[in-house]
Amino acid sequence: MGQIPYLGPKIVDFVAEIERDPNLINAEIRELLNQYSGQMTDIMGGVGRNIVKLGLSMVTLYFMFVDGERVAAQVTRMLQQFFGDERVKHYVDAIGSTVKGVVYGIVLAALAQGTLAGIGYWVSGLPAPLLFAALTFMVGLIPFVVPFMWIGASLWLLLTGQTVAAIGLFLWGATAVSWVDNIVRPLVISGASRIPFLLVLFGVLGGLAAFGLVGLFIGPVILAVLMAIWREWLSEKRAAAEEGEQHDIHSA
Repeated sequence: MGQIPYLGPKIVDFVAEIERDPNLINAEIRELLNQYSGQMTDIMGGVGRNIVKLGLSMVTLYFMFVDGERVAAQVTRMLQQFFGDERVKHYVDAIGSTVKGVVYGIVLAALAQGTLAGIGYWVSGLPAPLLFAALTFMVGLIPFVVPFMWIGASLWLLLTGQTVAAIGLFLWGATAVSWVDNIVRPLVISGASRIPFLLVLFGVLGGLAAFGLVGLFIGPVILAVLMAIWREWLSEKRAAAEEGEQHDIHSA
């Protein structure tokens, strides 16, 4: 154990203390349990709540696949009574293209992260880099999970004595792999919804900060609707100005 970099001497000292006082390990465990019991309870409660939310989401998704088109048609007809046919169609198209862009962005961002992470695994000498790249792509479909992959690989390299490779892979993951998600996803959403890249970036990050994972969809959708309203207003003002100019010409 003493040959393990950084952690080895601490482990050896801890084992020596346990040999001198066998009851030390029990005291350490009790202290840790007392210190982190509240946090563990919160974590377990959060996991349970998220499992329930996932179950409700899956049930809702099933019924939306079965009756989604009919529900969407009824909601569209209801909104048309308040805002008019053309305006509602514009809003619905903006929401649909934005949601599709978010889904495509998630997949493409995960693919980019898996590719870059695979390059890092291969250069650092990690065994089976293609397998780990594929696993990184799969977990990349879930936001904020990819760092666990390259951090775990860096720790494994560090514990096996490959310090330089571990540091290199950690830096590669913290820079290229982590940041590509914040570039690819807004670019795809921006192209699908015709919203400026910077606004989409703020929408994605702001949605995540305000609403959690569901904010990944809510943030860009809110921006898409606001942009549709803004463009409609500009179009109406431009049409009114042109109509006024033509009226002045005819009057003259």
